[in-house]
Amino acid sequence: MSINRRAFAAAAGCMGLSALSPVAWAQASFPNKPIRVINPYAPGGVVDILTRPVVNKLGAALGVPMVVEAKPGGGSTIGTDFVASAPPDGYTWLIATTSNAANMALMPNIRSNLLKDFAPIAQFAYTPNYFVVPASLGVSTLQEFVALAKKNPGKLNYGSGGIGSTPFLGFELFKYVAGIDVVAVHYKGSPPQIPDLLSGQLSATYLSAALTMSQSKSGRIKVLAVADNKRSKEFPDVPTLEEAGYGKAAVSPWFAVLMPAATPQAIQDRVEAEIRRAVAAPDLVETLEAQGAVPEFRSSIDLRKKIDNEIATWSALVRATGIKAE
Repeated sequence: MSINRRAFAAAAGCMGLSALSPVAWAQASFPNKPIRVINPYAPGGVVDILTRPVVNKLGAALGVPMVVEAKPGGGSTIGTDFVASAPPDGYTWLIATTSNAANMALMPNIRSNLLKDFAPIAQFAYTPNYFVVPASLGVSTLQEFVALAKKNPGKLNYGSGGIGSTPFLGFELFKYVAGIDVVAVHYKGSPPQIPDLLSGQLSATYLSAALTMSQSKSGRIKVLAVADNKRSKEFPDVPTLEEAGYGKAAVSPWFAVLMPAATPQAIQDRVEAEIRRAVAAPDLVETLEAQGAVPEFRSSIDLRKKIDNEIATWSALVRATGIKAE
């Protein structure tokens, strides 16, 4: 009798599976092929460096190969548009950052809408930026820098990674909050700024933790503040922007996974759960922290709120200052 019952159950199970719709079957079998993870920035940059260990961890958990593919250009819009138009089957992901939210304000004719065309899955990390100046500038606190800038409007400058980059956004917001006039000097990223910063040709910039740690050892730069809500392990004596009186200007780049908006909810939930587990894993935490990042899980609901708030922040800044993408 028990054999007949097992046979009946097996037959019923087969009938049930065969009755599933194609969409339901795809959800039930997800994932069963390689997943493409699109980095909309240049390979070898911070997004690429932080994404790869996370993707390796998730690939092992999901049991399928995962490939990080860089599609840079257009201020991240090329890669972003690619994912927005991809099949919503869970096999094409976007690594989104602060700049993606800012582009909604900076580019009025942007093709892909971050709110309508994507489903936020989860944030996995952020990287605090550090407000640094050359030691030769002769200031030791953020308040002293602001005072110097107010005495010399338009004469100080700062290093920008380009319009839409986090250093640019952070400094423009800081200028607005502090009420100062400091001129942007655009570079292709942060590393090219270092020689001009050390020589004093740049008055200030925002640097990542890794670059700040490597350059601070020379004694030729001063770290005035960290753009975070808490002090860093690397520089425990350096105040946060809030402690220095400029909390509304704190901007730290975040990193998150997004998928096309119509991706089935069951697939979204599966990936969100795996990201939550991955970010809590001690080996991944150690790897991300070694790169100057702070592992931080943010759920799909909280990530949606964060994106909403940031778009509102950058839209208000654009209205107030008139900055726009070139």
